[in-house]
Amino acid sequence: MLVQEIVIDPFLLCLPNPCDSLDQLEDFISSLVGWRGFLDRPDTCVLMSDSARVALNDDGEFPHRHRLVELIDKFECTVADANTISKVANSILERTPALEEYFGIDAVLFEESSCEIVPALILERLKPKCRTAFRDDLMIAGLKVDEGVYGGPETSVMVASGSWSEEPVPEDIAVKADVHDVGFLSTDLSLKNAPPFSLLQRIPVAFSHEQLIESLDLWSIWDGASSEETVRLSIEVCIKNLISSGVSGDGAVEFEVGSGFVQSLHAWGADSRHDYAMVTIESCARIVLGIPKNSINEFRESADATAKQRSRKKDGALAFRTHLTKKGVGLRLMFWQRTDGTIEFANIGAKGELQIL
Repeated sequence: MLVQEIVIDPFLLCLPNPCDSLDQLEDFISSLVGWRGFLDRPDTCVLMSDSARVALNDDGEFPHRHRLVELIDKFECTVADANTISKVANSILERTPALEEYFGIDAVLFEESSCEIVPALILERLKPKCRTAFRDDLMIAGLKVDEGVYGGPETSVMVASGSWSEEPVPEDIAVKADVHDVGFLSTDLSLKNAPPFSLLQRIPVAFSHEQLIESLDLWSIWDGASSEETVRLSIEVCIKNLISSGVSGDGAVEFEVGSGFVQSLHAWGADSRHDYAMVTIESCARIVLGIPKNSINEFRESADATAKQRSRKKDGALAFRTHLTKKGVGLRLMFWQRTDGTIEFANIGAKGELQIL
């Protein structure tokens, strides 16, 4: 079973400061209570570093029961009492494994001037001690998921953070630095390439427990696009999620996963990159429901705008393509639509892809 490792952003435990409204306070409380449920899930491991625990205290962010009582009284908040919230916060601090020990990495020595965390606000909204501690946590987590480190069970790392007020809401945190040395706590872990080396990694981030539930369930079922069945099941779950959120299922059609689809997912990194996987799943689900995420275009026999649409000789199916991503390589999704309306997802590829499988 794929284990989801959830790294706690200290911001999740920090009271809003300043706290100007009841809505702001209730957002903090509901977010904290929601994340609490993941401590007992068998498919997740919630992590917080010892350095972040100490930093919360040094920055005066925790314990915060006295300030919490004042805010609850000030805004006449009835969502939860201070004792309940304090117990939830303490359970996260006390029951979660130490990130350093769990990952087996106690320190990453890197060039300060080369360090870049994007979006920068993920650190800037923290006080100095917490900012440094969380930056170091991101370095350890980034190194853990980087190809340079191996060993341990099959896992996926994600950051659990507090509410995000800026637009757009990021899907991941980019971690970049020139690494000079790594301190391991276990001889079972090592590096494929000796330092120095450049670390560049993206770690998915969720700003609400609802967001993680959706992502976690799909990501677990996706299982690295290990088979046509896991891909098909992921699309089916996403279809159900969309319908349950209010989307009409009246226009849904039958669909199949083509014989070359899984291979193309692996070829373009959509098996292991969280953002590529999620956009592929959602795009497929929306096509099946008749509400495509991006415009659908005919896949023509050549790049000429007047060229005929491709069709498959054996059954007369027509070829289509649509955007998955518009930046970077500009991934496209290619699919066939059969004469009975059934969608067959064929392959993904770059924006210049001229092949449909």
